[in-house]
Amino acid sequence: MVLLSSCWQFPMYDNTSYSLQSVAHVYLSLEDCEARKEAKEAYKTWVLREEISWRQRSRELWLKEGDNNTRFFHRMANAHNRRNWLSRLKVDDCWHTEELDLKNSVVGAFNNLYTEEGGWRPEGEVFAALSDLGKDKAPGPDGFTMAF
Repeated sequence: MVLLSSCWQFPMYDNTSYSLQSVAHVYLSLEDCEARKEAKEAYKTWVLREEISWRQRSRELWLKEGDNNTRFFHRMANAHNRRNWLSRLKVDDCWHTEELDLKNSVVGAFNNLYTEEGGWRPEGEVFAALSDLGKDKAPGPDGFTMAF
């Protein structure tokens, strides 16, 4: 505490030079370094032992109450499935309730969504899209910019 109060009395103009001066006079002796290493190693071993102890306790609890946990998780999974169940679906103003109709309507909706109209694009549309691209923008898949 005395060291801390004495440090606060010094005017601080440059933090880095003051920090270097305050650290420069603190040297650990060889015995202090060895004691610090031993304390760190002892701490690591006790932390490892505590982790092993907690792991063993959790396994013991699971073995003792494993069926209860399994039942709980199955209940949660079944509740999740009930919440996400589609009993009917409206596609194109038509309600589908049968499982096969549901599957076909979903597949058909996505096929319509991701299919492109046949035929070529008009030349004006292609030219306008290429003209809008910046010359110095990110390169395309081939690695070249539009300026190339």
